[in-house]
Amino acid sequence: MGKLYKQVREEYHMHQDKDADKRINKLLSGLNSIVSAVAEMRNKSGDAHGMGKERLNIDKHHARLAVNAAMIMADFILSVEEKANGEEDY
Repeated sequence: MGKLYKQVREEYHMHQDKDADKRINKLLSGLNSIVSAVAEMRNKSGDAHGMGKERLNIDKHHARLAVNAAMIMADFILSVEEKANGEEDY
């Protein structure tokens, strides 16, 4: 997941920029952390590949946080792609 996100960041220039507002750079840094955390949870907590030794049992509110964070990321990436293609509505 990290490799794919890196490709998307490079393709759509979603990296931190020294000329951008520091708050935007903080948001982008936070998004990188979200992708990393969701990917790590998917790898260690998910049961798609069987249950490993490091399986975590997470509370419902943590699961909701992970799902909602992933949805925010997907929405952001799609918005960036739409803008790049001149399709943005806002």
